[in-house]
Amino acid sequence: MSIAEKALALVFLVLVVLSLLACLSFVSISISSFLTTGLSHYWNTCFLLCSTALAGWIILYAGQLRLGGGVMICLNNLMLFWFLALAVLISALARFSGPQRYVAVLIWGLTLVASYVAAPIIGPSNLILLLKVKRSKAKAARPHV
Repeated sequence: MSIAEKALALVFLVLVVLSLLACLSFVSISISSFLTTGLSHYWNTCFLLCSTALAGWIILYAGQLRLGGGVMICLNNLMLFWFLALAVLISALARFSGPQRYVAVLIWGLTLVASYVAAPIIGPSNLILLLKVKRSKAKAARPHV
């Protein structure tokens, strides 16, 4: 492997760990808020963590597509991307109040549109396509009775 490939693998690994940590944070704060029927003050940290992970994926895929020429996308990574997008939306709604909430949701939406323009491969249509391919492979692999 070249130095550039090693650096890309390291960035990818760090981004996966950050994303999983953000997802764990989101799920634990969501459950905590649901069980205590109150909003936790940890939503700010969750919002920042999920936003950072989502921005990392956007930059990685847009950079690979625009600079590197080729992008290999896996179903798990795309599902993680869209889960983070949903987590950012929910944590923004829980974190901000009043007019700030609307500004945060507007920025979230514009960021997703910009990421789709920069790297169309991360769009929801590709997620649906990859899910259909996986489902058809699972059907083909099942033994017929």
